[in-house]
Amino acid sequence: MKPHLISFKLCPYVQKAVLTLLSKGIDYEIEYIDLENPPAWFRELSPLGKVPVLKVGDEVLFESSVIVEYLDEVYGTSLHPSDALSKAQNRSWMEFGNECLMNVFNLIIQPEQQGFIEQREALRNKLDRLEKRLTGSSFFNGENVSLVDLSFTPFFQRLQYINEVSPGLLDPEHHPKLVHWSNKLLTQPIVSASTVAEIKQLYTGMMKKRSGYLSTLMT
Repeated sequence: MKPHLISFKLCPYVQKAVLTLLSKGIDYEIEYIDLENPPAWFRELSPLGKVPVLKVGDEVLFESSVIVEYLDEVYGTSLHPSDALSKAQNRSWMEFGNECLMNVFNLIIQPEQQGFIEQREALRNKLDRLEKRLTGSSFFNGENVSLVDLSFTPFFQRLQYINEVSPGLLDPEHHPKLVHWSNKLLTQPIVSASTVAEIKQLYTGMMKKRSGYLSTLMT
């Protein structure tokens, strides 16, 4: 029975689930919907009206963190550390990554320069915290990919797109370990397979459509 994932093409939270599926070699199906005009069956299926939703036979799971943890528990070797404290710490940083994603979204929608500067500073502070936590290894816990790495991959992918429009957020001089980690994450073969082929075009199109201050910096 293949897990059936319901998504929309830009969702970073769905991408986390896809990265987990791909990392574990799980055969799955994915279905894209328009969240601005969702089908009636989706409203019945998703209690919060959000993606991702995972169908396992007749059962339904929602919320990305729950879906990722389920996939990790049920399929193959766990991508979490075996030590309970380390596992809990990784889960804490995964939640931190969710907050980073929200900062990125808030950065895009700020209508004025001052709000943009404030959100940029809030995000830079989070990057500073991450830089202090990293050891300089290839991945978060060392040389092997774990769930916390997969959780941050969509964030770094979107940060890369924003950095092309407004450079300096991820600076090799101030964040050398973060840049190293980001490069290792984004060059994994599974990353291109975890989104639709036109992800960058769709994301930059979304930035323009939001008509925030960031869109005025786009050429």
